[in-house]
Amino acid sequence: MTYLQFLFLFLGIPLVIVFSFYKKSELPHKKEYRIGIGFLVFLAVSYTTPWDNYLVKTGVWIYGEGRILGTIGYVPIEEYCFFVLQTILSGLFCFLLQKMNPLIKNAQKQNLSKVVAFCYSLFFIVGVVCLNFEKTRYLGLILAWAMPVILLQWFFGGNHLLTNSRIFLLSTFLPTFYLWVADGLALSWGIWSISETYTIGVSIGSLPFEEAVFFLVTNLMVSQGVILFVVMENEVAKVIDSLRRVLGLV
Repeated sequence: MTYLQFLFLFLGIPLVIVFSFYKKSELPHKKEYRIGIGFLVFLAVSYTTPWDNYLVKTGVWIYGEGRILGTIGYVPIEEYCFFVLQTILSGLFCFLLQKMNPLIKNAQKQNLSKVVAFCYSLFFIVGVVCLNFEKTRYLGLILAWAMPVILLQWFFGGNHLLTNSRIFLLSTFLPTFYLWVADGLALSWGIWSISETYTIGVSIGSLPFEEAVFFLVTNLMVSQGVILFVVMENEVAKVIDSLRRVLGLV
């Protein structure tokens, strides 16, 4: 199986199904979710591209011979499509979960948000330390790359995430479990592989521990981001407007 065929089967088909439910849905915040997901796609591409290129250039990620269409930089074209499609799929899934878990915009202040943010700051420190050792290099790259984003989300909207904890957790873990299975299959089929040099050697079946962490943190960033975009719509609009003014776009 090629990488393109994998994308069609494991991301393309589910995305068509989820999008059809989104189109038919009368759930609230439809426009806000659409704009939020689009904004997250932009961030995913701009923030992940340099990181992805470094991973491939240094041999952390390796792709099977004849499995890809071509590359942009060091990264396969299909890889760029992967993190765009993952962001859209997870974001739309979060939207549909509103049917069972309506979003609450009026968050109560909760001290637990500070505890969670502190834990993520420790994970960032662990990631920086892991960068100094060959066997933990990939884990360090994941944590040092993802934790600043997740920390910012909890710093600005931790109370909102705790208030909406059920939809936040479901929209994180269900897509994560699905992508764990898909990634494990891709690895076993040789579509791509992870360097044993830069990993600790712990796996769940064919899924390395680091890959499990990778899909967990990426879905965390998506689910938290789209929820915060909706429940903090006014605050987000002010930030975006300020950025546009700074960049001279208005």
